[in-house]
Amino acid sequence: MADKDEIVSTMQRLQGEIERAVSSMSKEAWSTGVYEGGWNARQILAHMASMSGITGFVLNLASALAGAGGGIGSVDDFNRMQIAAREGKTPADLVGEIRASFERDISAVRAASDELIKKHYRAPWDVEGEVGDIIVNSLNGHLGMHLADLRSAAE
Repeated sequence: MADKDEIVSTMQRLQGEIERAVSSMSKEAWSTGVYEGGWNARQILAHMASMSGITGFVLNLASALAGAGGGIGSVDDFNRMQIAAREGKTPADLVGEIRASFERDISAVRAASDELIKKHYRAPWDVEGEVGDIIVNSLNGHLGMHLADLRSAAE
């Protein structure tokens, strides 16, 4: 079971790895096509920035009394919308957004009750388990995967 310290540690490690990857990239590497329907490295970083608030998102949803429906449409449409919203941002802007999201969410984790972190929860992306585990697995799995993709663009 992931506790608050593990969540915070995972976030701090990922933030450092993202910042190191971004600082090592050449200007040309940002336009390098990586995958996912032609996303380039800058678009991958924009997607990472849009997803960097996942910890707060999960904490907020898990603490709600009832998860009402609604939705965002398709994941692809949501991702396109989030990337488009960050179109004019530089890599430094995007890293700043990631840093700010992580700082905000680290504060939220520290303020959360242990009961919330241990609460059984089903995420909208059909993952089920304790809130802390869902957060750590989402950070490592989703952001970690895109971090590897970003690094591949620098090679």
